[in-house]
Amino acid sequence: MNIKCNSSNLVQVELCRAILARGTEVNPRGLLTRELLGVSFVIENPRNRLTSIPGRKWSPSLAIAELAWNLRAERSVEPLAFYAPKWRSFADDSGIVRGSCYGASIFGPSHKSSQWSSVAELLRREISTRRAVLSLRAERDVSAPTNDMSCTNTIQFIVREGRLHAFVNMRSNDVIWGVPYDVFLFSTLQEFMAVELGLDVGSYHHYAASMHIYERHFSLASSMASINDLDLEDGGMPPIESGASLMRLAYTEKAIREGGTSQRTGLTDFETFALNLLQRSRALAA
Repeated sequence: MNIKCNSSNLVQVELCRAILARGTEVNPRGLLTRELLGVSFVIENPRNRLTSIPGRKWSPSLAIAELAWNLRAERSVEPLAFYAPKWRSFADDSGIVRGSCYGASIFGPSHKSSQWSSVAELLRREISTRRAVLSLRAERDVSAPTNDMSCTNTIQFIVREGRLHAFVNMRSNDVIWGVPYDVFLFSTLQEFMAVELGLDVGSYHHYAASMHIYERHFSLASSMASINDLDLEDGGMPPIESGASLMRLAYTEKAIREGGTSQRTGLTDFETFALNLLQRSRALAA
């Protein structure tokens, strides 16, 4: 099935409706789940990436922290656990995230010699290429025991008529916990690449082999499914003005988290908006 929407908010509501209505029950790892196979959705305006669904209690601070962590190509769990202690359950005994550290795969070992720079160079050289793919699969042996296995397989960028479209392919996606943070992260990376190349942002395409809801979220999903579409905000963010400003945001988050001083003048609208979200949602959670 394919869903086409204009915001992350509406996509999540539509996914809840579809899975509750047509999903089947399965028990991977002994966890009761309702699931639909082969689900895709399109968000026509990827800047509408914020979640503000009533009752969902989505954390903008965690979303921005995850974005910053990935942009810095980090693997230590502690910068994420600062906002969401549950992240520690996905790390190994040394505190390293092995599977979901997408930024380490995309940007490591450095921004000048990385998948990101290679893909950007390919698109500059051949704007109509179909080979601009970021590979995020870190595990060579999928049968090996692990606390965290990458859910995302690839991110592909395709440019058509001056617009950069993103195509995210996932082996598995949790509608409640996964989708809103994945859309926020990957649509921001899409816009980052568009800005790097001087292109307009196209549509965001997302495919999951298994799109599912866990039993612990059945009640919440039912509430989300019953929301009137007209009551949903678009969840829009200001445009990203430059790659440098996005990287500055990544290190500003780190400075704030570690109790240091951070630059508060000369910021772009996107930086100011994101930092206000970060600090406001942290204050509400305190």
